[in-house]
Amino acid sequence: MKIKMAWLAVAAALVAPVNMAVAQEAVWQNSYQFETAGKYTEALFAIDSVWASGPEAELKLLRRGWLLYSAGKFDESIREYRLAIERNPKSVDARLGLSLPLLASKRWREADQAARTALDLAPNHYTALARLAAAQEGQQDWASLLKTASTLVTGYPSDATAYVYQARAQAWLGKRTEALAAYTAVLARYPGHLEAKAYIDKK
Repeated sequence: MKIKMAWLAVAAALVAPVNMAVAQEAVWQNSYQFETAGKYTEALFAIDSVWASGPEAELKLLRRGWLLYSAGKFDESIREYRLAIERNPKSVDARLGLSLPLLASKRWREADQAARTALDLAPNHYTALARLAAAQEGQQDWASLLKTASTLVTGYPSDATAYVYQARAQAWLGKRTEALAAYTAVLARYPGHLEAKAYIDKK
Protein backbone atom coordinates (compact mmCIF):
# COMPACT_ATOMS: atom_id res chain seq x y z
CA MET A 1 0.00 0.00 0.00
CA LYS A 2 2.80 2.36 0.93
CA ILE A 3 4.57 1.63 -2.38
CA LYS A 4 1.36 2.33 -4.32
CA MET A 5 0.88 5.65 -2.51
CA ALA A 6 4.48 6.60 -3.24
CA TRP A 7 4.01 5.92 -6.96
CA LEU A 8 0.80 7.97 -6.96
CA ALA A 9 2.69 10.86 -5.40
CA VAL A 10 5.41 10.62 -8.04
CA ALA A 11 2.82 10.50 -10.82
CA ALA A 12 1.03 13.54 -9.42
CA ALA A 13 4.32 15.44 -9.24
CA LEU A 14 4.99 14.66 -12.90
CA VAL A 15 1.50 15.60 -14.06
CA ALA A 16 1.37 18.93 -12.17
CA PRO A 17 3.95 20.75 -14.33
CA VAL A 18 2.25 19.48 -17.47
CA ASN A 19 -1.13 20.77 -16.28
CA MET A 20 0.43 24.10 -15.39
CA ALA A 21 2.05 24.38 -18.84
CA VAL A 22 -1.27 23.64 -20.55
CA ALA A 23 -3.03 26.26 -18.41
CA GLN A 24 -0.32 28.81 -19.23
CA GLU A 25 -0.65 28.06 -22.93
CA ALA A 26 -4.39 28.70 -22.71
CA VAL A 27 -3.72 32.10 -21.11
CA TRP A 28 -1.57 33.22 -24.02
CA GLN A 29 -3.91 31.72 -26.58
CA ASN A 30 -6.85 33.63 -25.11
CA SER A 31 -4.86 36.85 -25.20
CA TYR A 32 -3.91 36.41 -28.86
CA GLN A 33 -7.51 35.57 -29.79
CA PHE A 34 -8.82 38.70 -28.08
CA GLU A 35 -6.16 40.76 -29.87
CA THR A 36 -7.16 39.33 -33.25
CA ALA A 37 -10.73 40.42 -32.49
CA GLY A 38 -9.52 43.92 -31.62
CA LYS A 39 -10.42 43.46 -27.94
CA TYR A 40 -7.24 44.86 -26.45
CA THR A 41 -8.53 45.35 -22.91
CA GLU A 42 -9.63 41.72 -22.74
CA ALA A 43 -6.29 40.64 -24.25
CA LEU A 44 -4.53 42.49 -21.42
CA PHE A 45 -6.74 40.97 -18.75
CA ALA A 46 -6.09 37.50 -20.16
CA ILE A 47 -2.42 37.65 -19.16
CA ASP A 48 -2.92 39.16 -15.71
CA SER A 49 -2.33 35.75 -14.12
CA VAL A 50 1.16 35.43 -15.63
CA TRP A 51 3.62 35.74 -12.75
CA ALA A 52 5.51 39.03 -12.63
CA SER A 53 8.61 37.13 -11.45
CA GLY A 54 8.13 33.95 -13.47
CA PRO A 55 9.86 32.76 -16.63
CA GLU A 56 7.39 34.62 -18.87
CA ALA A 57 7.59 37.93 -16.97
CA GLU A 58 9.59 39.66 -19.68
CA LEU A 59 7.21 38.48 -22.39
CA LYS A 60 4.30 39.76 -20.31
CA LEU A 61 5.84 43.26 -20.20
CA LEU A 62 6.52 43.25 -23.93
CA ARG A 63 3.02 42.05 -24.70
CA ARG A 64 1.45 44.61 -22.40
CA GLY A 65 3.48 47.30 -24.15
CA TRP A 66 2.25 46.13 -27.55
CA LEU A 67 -1.40 45.80 -26.53
CA LEU A 68 -1.45 49.19 -24.84
CA TYR A 69 0.12 50.72 -27.95
CA SER A 70 -2.49 48.97 -30.12
CA ALA A 71 -5.22 50.39 -27.86
CA GLY A 72 -3.83 53.92 -28.30
CA LYS A 73 -2.65 54.16 -24.68
CA PHE A 74 0.78 55.43 -25.58
CA ASP A 75 2.02 56.68 -22.20
CA GLU A 76 1.11 53.37 -20.56
CA SER A 77 2.76 51.48 -23.40
CA ILE A 78 5.95 53.50 -22.97
CA ARG A 79 5.96 52.64 -19.26
CA GLU A 80 5.72 48.90 -19.94
CA TYR A 81 8.47 48.93 -22.56
CA ARG A 82 10.74 50.88 -20.23
CA LEU A 83 10.12 48.32 -17.51
CA ALA A 84 11.08 45.63 -20.01
CA ILE A 85 14.31 47.49 -20.77
CA GLU A 86 15.08 47.76 -17.06
CA ARG A 87 14.59 44.03 -16.79
CA ASN A 88 16.73 43.26 -19.85
CA PRO A 89 18.93 46.17 -21.03
CA LYS A 90 20.08 44.11 -24.04
CA SER A 91 16.56 43.58 -25.38
CA VAL A 92 16.32 44.82 -28.95
CA ASP A 93 12.62 43.89 -28.87
CA ALA A 94 11.92 46.27 -25.99
CA ARG A 95 13.71 49.20 -27.59
CA LEU A 96 11.97 48.68 -30.93
CA GLY A 97 8.69 48.36 -29.07
CA LEU A 98 9.37 51.58 -27.19
CA SER A 99 9.89 53.43 -30.46
CA LEU A 100 6.29 52.71 -31.55
CA PRO A 101 4.36 54.70 -28.91
CA LEU A 102 7.05 57.39 -28.99
CA LEU A 103 6.57 57.81 -32.75
CA ALA A 104 2.79 57.71 -32.35
CA SER A 105 3.08 60.45 -29.71
CA LYS A 106 5.34 62.50 -32.03
CA ARG A 107 8.08 62.39 -29.44
CA TRP A 108 10.58 62.32 -32.27
CA ARG A 109 13.82 62.81 -30.35
CA GLU A 110 13.04 60.08 -27.84
CA ALA A 111 12.03 57.74 -30.68
CA ASP A 112 15.27 58.62 -32.44
CA GLN A 113 17.22 57.65 -29.32
CA ALA A 114 15.29 54.40 -28.85
CA ALA A 115 16.03 53.39 -32.45
CA ARG A 116 19.71 54.32 -32.13
CA THR A 117 20.06 52.27 -28.97
CA ALA A 118 18.49 49.31 -30.75
CA LEU A 119 21.03 49.80 -33.55
CA ASP A 120 23.86 49.82 -31.01
CA LEU A 121 22.69 46.36 -29.97
CA ALA A 122 21.87 45.15 -33.51
CA PRO A 123 23.74 47.14 -36.19
CA ASN A 124 21.92 47.53 -39.54
CA HIS A 125 18.72 46.02 -38.14
CA TYR A 126 16.02 46.82 -40.72
CA THR A 127 13.23 47.77 -38.33
CA ALA A 128 15.52 49.90 -36.17
CA LEU A 129 16.75 51.78 -39.24
CA ALA A 130 13.19 52.28 -40.50
CA ARG A 131 12.06 53.61 -37.10
CA LEU A 132 15.09 55.91 -36.99
CA ALA A 133 14.17 57.19 -40.45
CA ALA A 134 10.60 57.88 -39.31
CA ALA A 135 11.89 59.81 -36.27
CA GLN A 136 14.27 61.83 -38.42
CA GLU A 137 11.48 62.63 -40.87
CA GLY A 138 9.35 63.79 -37.95
CA GLN A 139 12.16 66.12 -36.89
CA GLN A 140 12.57 67.27 -40.51
CA ASP A 141 16.23 66.39 -40.24
CA TRP A 142 16.61 65.70 -43.95
CA ALA A 143 20.39 65.34 -44.01
CA SER A 144 20.30 62.68 -41.30
CA LEU A 145 17.33 61.01 -42.96
CA LEU A 146 19.26 60.79 -46.23
CA LYS A 147 22.15 59.12 -44.44
CA THR A 148 19.87 56.60 -42.72
CA ALA A 149 17.90 55.93 -45.90
CA SER A 150 21.10 55.35 -47.84
CA THR A 151 22.13 52.79 -45.23
CA LEU A 152 18.75 51.12 -45.66
CA VAL A 153 19.09 51.09 -49.45
CA THR A 154 22.55 49.56 -49.23
CA GLY A 155 21.52 46.86 -46.79
CA TYR A 156 18.06 46.15 -48.19
CA PRO A 157 18.20 46.99 -51.91
CA SER A 158 14.94 45.22 -52.76
CA ASP A 159 12.92 47.25 -50.24
CA ALA A 160 10.68 50.00 -51.63
CA THR A 161 10.34 51.79 -48.29
CA ALA A 162 14.10 52.37 -48.13
CA TYR A 163 13.96 54.19 -51.46
CA VAL A 164 10.88 56.17 -50.43
CA TYR A 165 12.76 57.60 -47.45
CA GLN A 166 15.77 58.30 -49.65
CA ALA A 167 13.60 60.05 -52.23
CA ARG A 168 11.83 62.18 -49.64
CA ALA A 169 15.10 63.34 -48.11
CA GLN A 170 16.56 64.19 -51.51
CA ALA A 171 13.41 66.05 -52.53
CA TRP A 172 13.42 68.17 -49.37
CA LEU A 173 17.12 68.88 -49.85
CA GLY A 174 16.35 70.18 -53.36
CA LYS A 175 18.09 67.28 -55.13
CA ARG A 176 15.39 66.72 -57.74
CA THR A 177 17.48 64.57 -60.10
CA GLU A 178 18.46 62.22 -57.30
CA ALA A 179 14.90 62.19 -55.95
CA LEU A 180 13.56 61.26 -59.40
CA ALA A 181 16.02 58.39 -59.59
CA ALA A 182 15.01 57.18 -56.12
CA TYR A 183 11.29 57.38 -56.88
CA THR A 184 11.91 55.53 -60.15
CA ALA A 185 13.60 52.82 -58.07
CA VAL A 186 10.50 52.76 -55.84
CA LEU A 187 8.27 52.04 -58.87
CA ALA A 188 10.51 49.15 -59.90
CA ARG A 189 9.94 47.59 -56.48
CA TYR A 190 6.35 48.75 -55.93
CA PRO A 191 4.62 49.40 -59.28
CA GLY A 192 1.84 51.93 -58.96
CA HIS A 193 3.21 53.57 -55.79
CA LEU A 194 1.13 56.76 -55.60
CA GLU A 195 3.72 59.01 -53.95
CA ALA A 196 6.41 58.03 -56.45
CA LYS A 197 4.11 58.51 -59.45
CA ALA A 198 2.93 61.90 -58.18
CA TYR A 199 6.48 63.18 -57.75
CA ILE A 200 7.66 61.88 -61.13
CA ASP A 201 4.60 63.41 -62.87
CA LYS A 202 5.12 66.75 -61.13
CA LYS A 203 6.20 69.48 -63.55
